[in-house]
Amino acid sequence: MLDKYRNAHIDRIIEATDNLFLKHRTICKKCHSMHGTLNCLFCYCPNYDDFNCGGDYIIMENGLKDCSNCLKPHQKEFVREQLKKLYQ
Repeated sequence: MLDKYRNAHIDRIIEATDNLFLKHRTICKKCHSMHGTLNCLFCYCPNYDDFNCGGDYIIMENGLKDCSNCLKPHQKEFVREQLKKLYQ
């Protein structure tokens, strides 16, 4: 029963943050060209420090990770999995 409520809560969070850049008076800007729904919950990827994250990134000359080509944190399933980890 707890899973049912947790999943419903996660679905509401995802719905509220889908295409957030389109909402009135938002601070969000569309940062990626992406077909379909762009989820804006993770403006900054929670896996930034993980170099085995499976995302599309490069390491710049200064050693920093550049994830600007990665769409993974803006996909519903990624967001769902991250929220499930938080709500365990």
